[in-house]
Amino acid sequence: MSVRSEFKTKLPSTKKIIARSSLALVFLLFQACDAPRTSRRVKAGSSDSPLFGIPVSGTATAGNDDSGGSSDGGDTSGGGDTVGGNQVPAEVSHCSWSSDGVDGFAYSATHMDPNEQSSANGRYTICKSSTNPMDIYIQVQNPIESEQLCIIPTTHSGSNSVYIGEPRCLYLRSNTTLYKVSLIKNRAGYTNYQMTGVMMMRDKLYEYDAPFYQMILSPDAYIFCSQWLAQYGDPSYCIPFKAAGHYVYHQFQD
Repeated sequence: MSVRSEFKTKLPSTKKIIARSSLALVFLLFQACDAPRTSRRVKAGSSDSPLFGIPVSGTATAGNDDSGGSSDGGDTSGGGDTVGGNQVPAEVSHCSWSSDGVDGFAYSATHMDPNEQSSANGRYTICKSSTNPMDIYIQVQNPIESEQLCIIPTTHSGSNSVYIGEPRCLYLRSNTTLYKVSLIKNRAGYTNYQMTGVMMMRDKLYEYDAPFYQMILSPDAYIFCSQWLAQYGDPSYCIPFKAAGHYVYHQFQD
């Protein structure tokens, strides 16, 4: 009995080990086509990352532009509203921002709650620039500091969406800061598509069901399932990713 019982408990584990090993090999193949993880992990406002993650309004940090202007030659004139005592850039003045970090946010999602428990604690505003279609600004009610939030540009057709560029990740340390993120379109075959939305997810390990069979960083799980679906027409990896719900999909209202 003990031998038979031991065999029964080991068999699923062996299958999982094989599945994990196979998945790891496929990950390596797909990573050859994508930017490595280290190139997308950048802290907000650091002096060596001038293209994204730069707070442009609110609490001053390294890389902050206290005038509320953009640092890439965009529209530097201020809008009529203020956040944290600074003017909202005119290119995103058409969106609803919170002047005090408490009220005035446009959206809410459980995934944006630092504890991922309640959408009431996950209020935020995300807005696309009116002057540069690949620049977005984001403000959150509750800072996300335990891991970075990754933002991935997407395009859509009907009810289907697909990513068109690599993730840009940053810490959101202040609720009175508008964080500017300059996204890029660099997925082969999709550079001519318009960005119509974004996927947002924490750069955090989550347990995903079969066929993943393991803990995976959510941006990697999303990129992998998307590439697997595109290459093989097989949604097997996207089903557990979607079921887990560790993401926010936002479609811009252009």
